[in-house]
Amino acid sequence: MRSIFFGLGAGVAVAILNGIASIMDAQISTGTIPVIISLIVGISVLHYWKTIHFKAMREGFQQVTNRLELLHDHVSETQGLVQLSRFNDAYPMPFGGGWALTADAAVVLVREIALNQPRTIVELGSGVSTQLIGRMLKEAGEGKLYSMDHDINWAEQTRRHIYASGLENHVVVLDAPLRKQRFNGQDFNWYQIPEELRQVDNIDLIIIDGPPQSLDPSGIPRYPALPAFLEQLSPNAMIYIDDAKRPHEHEMIAKWLHEFPGFESRMYDTVPGTCLLIRNG
Repeated sequence: MRSIFFGLGAGVAVAILNGIASIMDAQISTGTIPVIISLIVGISVLHYWKTIHFKAMREGFQQVTNRLELLHDHVSETQGLVQLSRFNDAYPMPFGGGWALTADAAVVLVREIALNQPRTIVELGSGVSTQLIGRMLKEAGEGKLYSMDHDINWAEQTRRHIYASGLENHVVVLDAPLRKQRFNGQDFNWYQIPEELRQVDNIDLIIIDGPPQSLDPSGIPRYPALPAFLEQLSPNAMIYIDDAKRPHEHEMIAKWLHEFPGFESRMYDTVPGTCLLIRNG
C-alpha cells in the first residue's frame, strides 16, 4: 500500500515539475525523472522511519518514567517501615495488602497524632492503623479509638489483633453495616453509626479509609464522613484522608471545602496520597 502512495506521489511531483517547466518553456529530461522519483521515495521512507523511531523513543521514555515512579513508591514504603519499626514489638503489625495503610501514609498519621495528641479518634475502616493508633494511645496512657467497619468478618479479625496486643482498653472495633442514607440531598450507602459512637462528643480526629471505592466506582462513597460527624467534632478537629491521589477523593475534598467552610487542607506526597483537613477553631 505504501509503494502505491509513493508511486502516486512521485507521479504527481513529476507532473507538477513538468507543468512548471512547460510554463517556463523548459522541459525535464527523461533521465532526470528516475532521480526525482528516487528522491521522493527516499524522503517518504525517511519520514516514515522518523515517525516510527520517535514513537519508539516516547514509549521507551514512558517505561523509564513508570519504573522510576514505582521505585519512588518502594523507597517511600521502605522509609516508612523503618520509621515505624519501634511499633513492631512482640506482636508485629500486618503491613501490606490491597486495603492496608501504606507505611509512608502511616508515618504521616503517627506524626500528626504525636504532635496534636488527639484523645477521641474515629476511624472508618479498620486494619493496620487501628493497631498503630491503639499502641500510641496505650503509650500515652489515655485516649480512645472507635473503629467502624462494614465487613463483620474483617472487624472480628481486627478485634482479635487488638486483644492479642493488649489494646482493648483504648480501642473499640464496631460493626457498622452499610445502609442507604441521605446526606445533603444525595443518597449514599454508608455506615450505620452504632449508638455508642453517636453519644461521643469532641471527636479530635477522623481517619477516613472506607467504605471501599468499589461499592460506588463512579461516585464519592466516603463523602458522608464529614456531614455525619460535623456536630460531634471538637473545635480543632482533624480529618485524615487516605487515597487522596484518586480523582474521587479530589472531588470529595473540594466539595467539603466548599460546603463546610472553616477547614484548611494539607496534602502529603505518600504512595496513595494523604490529605489532612484541619478545623480552624
